[in-house]
Amino acid sequence: MRSYVINLDRSSDRLMRMTDRFASVGLSFERISAVDGRLLSPTEIADVYKPVFGAATMTPEEVGCFLSHRRCWERIASEADPYGCVFEDDMLMSRHADLFLGGDTTWIPAGADIVKIEAIAGRGVWLDRAVKLLPRDFKLGLLRGFAFGSGGYILSRSTAERLLLITRVFSDAVDHVKFNPECGIADSLKSYQMFPGLCIQTQVFYPKGSSLVDAPALATHSVPRFPGRSRSWLVQKSLQAFRRMSHKFRRHRRTVILFANEGCPVEP
Repeated sequence: MRSYVINLDRSSDRLMRMTDRFASVGLSFERISAVDGRLLSPTEIADVYKPVFGAATMTPEEVGCFLSHRRCWERIASEADPYGCVFEDDMLMSRHADLFLGGDTTWIPAGADIVKIEAIAGRGVWLDRAVKLLPRDFKLGLLRGFAFGSGGYILSRSTAERLLLITRVFSDAVDHVKFNPECGIADSLKSYQMFPGLCIQTQVFYPKGSSLVDAPALATHSVPRFPGRSRSWLVQKSLQAFRRMSHKFRRHRRTVILFANEGCPVEP
């Protein structure tokens, strides 16, 4: 299983840090040159991005971020490996990452489309109650609701091919297309969450204002895009309450995905 790191050509310092982080856990990666959204012309953006009524407009950086992930999907789809792993270039790595990313993929459940390996502290996600036990007390749970973030995930070759076909033109940010049932194909994907996570964004891990934080380089995110944003406040709150009740009725559990940070490399 190859790992791919998305990195802007102007961000050589971030590439150096990612190289050190991977080396510290005995792993390597292939760099994918990111699409710089700031340099996209209005025509180039209009060719791939079609706004949706009632949804916030994507920023040029978000469009570039999406196109950058598509470059990774193209690499995964072109290889013989059944899975590939995608990272953005502001991630910290757990010292346990080599247990799962070093080559052997037999731990990935049969038929899995996506395995989310990123921790996002403080934001719980809905997971199926049944979990798969992995080495060193790691677990896998089926995602049963929306989960933010595309900083680190494993993608099957067949799913990469499918995503490439349906996102030649897109209307939502990359994590919404993959994980948000209201925006993408999430309901038809078999997506798992690993917990604790093998990677985490520096801005999530380090205290606010720390010099160790890498600001997100690929995208300046606007308001999360839900097609139903034009609904009234009361309708939105009612739907949220209904979804919570539905999750509890189905015995899904809300889980905060922590970071397996033991031995996390200290930044210089």
